[in-house]
Amino acid sequence: MPAFLFHVNIQAMPQFLILAIDYTDPDALKRRLSVREEHLKRMRREKAEGHFITGGAKLNEENKMCGSMLVVQLENIETVKQWLQEDPYITGKVWEHVEIFPFRIADV
Repeated sequence: MPAFLFHVNIQAMPQFLILAIDYTDPDALKRRLSVREEHLKRMRREKAEGHFITGGAKLNEENKMCGSMLVVQLENIETVKQWLQEDPYITGKVWEHVEIFPFRIADV
């Protein structure tokens, strides 16, 4: 039987750092908590699909959630923007400001 050699150039999918700041109105935390389980459910699903790598809540001086940090792995910046538009923290008016940065997790 002949030997088969496969040369595949697998380039890792781009990673992005997302920094989000919540609204600061009096109902902001209430809105966050009202859609939090839906957001976490989505992140679990996205993690299983290989899109969500890690993330968590930014806390203020009172230890209350006031923003988020996510690292995702998606095709390109436009895909990240679309991906964010579907998140409960966007549709539920939790995140007021969102920044997206190209990112690479250190291989350590």
